[in-house]
Amino acid sequence: MNILIAPDSFKGSLSALEFCDIAAEVFQNHATHDIKLHLLPLADGGEGTIDAVLTYTHAQKIAVNVHNALGLSDIAYYAFLSHEHSDNPYGRDTAIIEMAQASGLPAIHPSQRNPLKTSSYGTGELIKHALNKGARKLIIGLGGSATNDGGMGMLSALGVQFYNQQGQSLMPAGQMLGLIERIDTTQLDPRLNECDIIIASDVNSPLLGEQGASRVFAAQKGADAEMIQQLESGMSKFAKKTLSTLSLPETTVNIPGVGAAGGMGFALLTYTQAIVQSGFDVLAEISALNKLLVDKDHKPDLIITGEGCFDQQSLQGKLTGRLISKAQTMDIPLMLLCGNFSQGIETRLNDNILLLALVNEQVSIDEAMQNTAQLVKHQLLKLIRTDIVRV
Repeated sequence: MNILIAPDSFKGSLSALEFCDIAAEVFQNHATHDIKLHLLPLADGGEGTIDAVLTYTHAQKIAVNVHNALGLSDIAYYAFLSHEHSDNPYGRDTAIIEMAQASGLPAIHPSQRNPLKTSSYGTGELIKHALNKGARKLIIGLGGSATNDGGMGMLSALGVQFYNQQGQSLMPAGQMLGLIERIDTTQLDPRLNECDIIIASDVNSPLLGEQGASRVFAAQKGADAEMIQQLESGMSKFAKKTLSTLSLPETTVNIPGVGAAGGMGFALLTYTQAIVQSGFDVLAEISALNKLLVDKDHKPDLIITGEGCFDQQSLQGKLTGRLISKAQTMDIPLMLLCGNFSQGIETRLNDNILLLALVNEQVSIDEAMQNTAQLVKHQLLKLIRTDIVRV
C-alpha cells in the first residue's frame, strides 16, 4: 500500500518535517503489513517554505541579519539556488524568500502583536541581500506575516521614500499609511526590473473592503476593531497615492492576491513586475508532488496531510484545501489531521475525506499546542488500527 504523507506545518508547534518524521516512526514500527511511505513535507508560501525547498533541492540556506516586524535585530534565512544546480527548475540564480522569516508572527509574542506598529522592512532586507548575491529570480512566499503595512517597509528597504504633509520622511509601519502625502520611487533598486519575481501566495484577497487585507487578516495579527478601521483607512490612502504616483488604474486594488500579507501583494504587483502564483503550485513543482500523484507504480492509495487550523480559508487555495481537491478528483482517500477545525467545515468534504482534530472535549487548545507531537503520534497509531490502512 502506497501512503503519501504530505503535511503543512502546525504553526508554532510542529513543522511539516517533524510531522513526517513522526509518521515514518509510527508506520515503520507499528504497521503489521506492507506499506510504502512517501514523505513530502510541504508548504504554501508561509512558514516552512524554506525548509521544504531545502528538503528537495541542493539550495544554500543563507542567514541574514534583519530587522523583524517590530524593528528588533534578528536572524532570518532564505534559500538560494544557483543556475548551476542540476535540481534548479528555473534556469537562473534564484532566491526563495519566506516573508514569515523576517516579518512573521512566530518571532513576536502574542502580547506584542500590533499591526499599527509592525513593518515588512526585514523582508526588503532579505530581498536586497538576495539581489547582492546575484539572484535574478525571486520567489517570495507571503504567508504568516505579522504586518499590515501595504509593503511600505519592504519598499523602504529597497529605496522608496515616503513623506508626510510637512515633507518629513516616514518610518514604515501600518500606522503611517494614512500620513503618506508623497512617494519618491527614484531610488528604488533598479535590479528589481532585471528580475523575474513570483509572489507565492495562498490568498486571493483584494486590498480593500470586507474581504481585504485589513478586515480579514489584521485581527489575527493583534488588531482590535478600532485598529482595523485605522488600517483600512490608511491602506486606502496609501493605495491612492501609489496608483497616482505610478499611473496605474484604480481597479488594481481589486486584483486577486493584492491583499495578501497585509498588502505586500499590492506592493510587489505595483512597484515591481511581479506575478502571482499559488504557493502550493510552487512547492508541488519543486517537490515533484504532481508527478507522484500520477505515477502508476507509486500513486498513493491514501494521502495523510495536516495543519494547525482547518477552516474556510483552507479551502480557498491553501495547501490542505488543494490536496483535498486533488484527492477528491482522483478518488484517493485522504486523512486530514489538524489542531482544530471550524464548526461546520466538515460538511464541505465528501465521504472519502477523514477529518480529525487534536483539540476535543478532553484536550484544550493550549494542551494541543504544547503536546502536538505526542497527540499526532497517538492519532496515527489509532489510524493504523482502522480499516483505512488495510485495503
